[in-house]
Amino acid sequence: MKLNINDRAALAIKNNTKRVEIRTNKDNKHDYGKLKTNDIIEFTSNNLGKFYCRVLEVNYYKTLEELLTLEGTRYTTSSTNDYDEAIKNIYKLDGYEESIKKNGVFAIHLEYLFGEDDI
Repeated sequence: MKLNINDRAALAIKNNTKRVEIRTNKDNKHDYGKLKTNDIIEFTSNNLGKFYCRVLEVNYYKTLEELLTLEGTRYTTSSTNDYDEAIKNIYKLDGYEESIKKNGVFAIHLEYLFGEDDI
């Protein structure tokens, strides 16, 4: 699966401070429910380029609040460890609030493998 990611989240994944990517099925391009253990995701960020991660686990939640309660904020967000602020920041992402209410949300556990600059 090929996904775009913002630079802050990309850097946090590379630095192993973000180990869980939060995604919702907001368009017909990606169905995160089809991801399986050991699948590879190719992420692309504007300034950091391409990098690759292995999927360790995928968990589905009906609400963002349920996800953050069970997964925590430490490794799921790159901007804050504050629960309420994390919810606000995630809902600010284009189309996420409505899509999560309609489709639920996925916690994709990742293992950073390598990036273009690692080779």
